[in-house]
Amino acid sequence: MDAKSQQAEAQLQLLKKEQSTAEDFLQDLQRQQNEQEWLAEDVARVHQEERESLEFLREVWQGAESRSFGYYLADLQEEEKQVWHKKIQANQEECQQKITDCRKSIYQLENQQQDLQKELLQ
Repeated sequence: MDAKSQQAEAQLQLLKKEQSTAEDFLQDLQRQQNEQEWLAEDVARVHQEERESLEFLREVWQGAESRSFGYYLADLQEEEKQVWHKKIQANQEECQQKITDCRKSIYQLENQQQDLQKELLQ
């Protein structure tokens, strides 16, 4: 092997290592994405339980002031639900963007490896 081939081989090994690291990072991102989906499901379930509790309390409470307080709590719960939903959605979008970027990086690394392998075969 001449010096140029050795350099190409070393660069190829480095690219393979970078690809392996990127693939590990991609797996971590996909795991995070799954966790975000589970969190979204859990939050939706909690908000449904809160709505059911508020409905029950509204039926039990008597008087205009009590019902008004019930509506206040329902509005507050809806605001919290929207904040959580926006935060979860933003996290999911950020995670999806990272996954897309990571996949692009892996694709570029694979292309660079193919180019180096072609160079070594010549």
